Amino acid sequence: MDWIKYGVEMGISTRMKENGKRWDFHLRNQRLFQDALAMLADDLQVEPRQIACGRQPHGTEICKIDGLGKTFQLLEGFDALITDKTDLVLATFHADCVPIYLYDSEHHAIAMVHAGWRGTAKGIVGKAMEAMNRAYGTRPEFISARIGPCISKAGYEVDRPVIQACEAIAGRIGIQASRPGYAKVDLAAINKEILLRKGVGRAKIQEDQRKTDQNPNLFYSHRREGAGAGRMLAWIFLTPKGNK
Repeated sequence: MDWIKYGVEMGISTRMKENGKRWDFHLRNQRLFQDALAMLADDLQVEPRQIACGRQPHGTEICKIDGLGKTFQLLEGFDALITDKTDLVLATFHADCVPIYLYDSEHHAIAMVHAGWRGTAKGIVGKAMEAMNRAYGTRPEFISARIGPCISKAGYEVDRPVIQACEAIAGRIGIQASRPGYAKVDLAAINKEILLRKGVGRAKIQEDQRKTDQNPNLFYSHRREGAGAGRMLAWIFLTPKGNK
């Protein structure tokens, strides 16, 4: 799908801007964060108060955004955001977890989803679709989805509790045994399976093949870099060009 044609713009930040300036959305360093936010607002030609993010607890709470804040909106306790309003930028923080962009072409509504292994195992992307259905009447056949850059299966070995949680939502999809008690898990593949089971057409699901752990010059990766890793910001917004 040509998202821009429908008035949908989306993206994800990288480690550095083209001018060599660091681009880091981790909240631990407010100076870097405010610099990063200002650069994003300038790129998107919006004001910071048009941007809304959740402070993500790796849960399944979803926030419906209906209007601008007085300043940048950092909303406690949400891992996904939805809206049908134009010029509201929905954003999520990432450093290996899966960014998932959803667009309802029937109602011109969007969702931005953060799916780590906990959110994936709890079916957050399906819950975001359900929230869109309650709020806007969204139907699966009108959903287009894009799965953004995230950790690779090769780079994500997990233990039995994580394996069991992922198996509960999608069976053995995306899970490959590696050594006793451990497996390599493909979070992108599991989320794709959830979307398919929820009724999204296979042809309407796009997947970015770039992996955070395999592109050290482009993306931050918590699994590769540890606690000192920065954060990317994934975003989506509707422009007035879309036909409502």
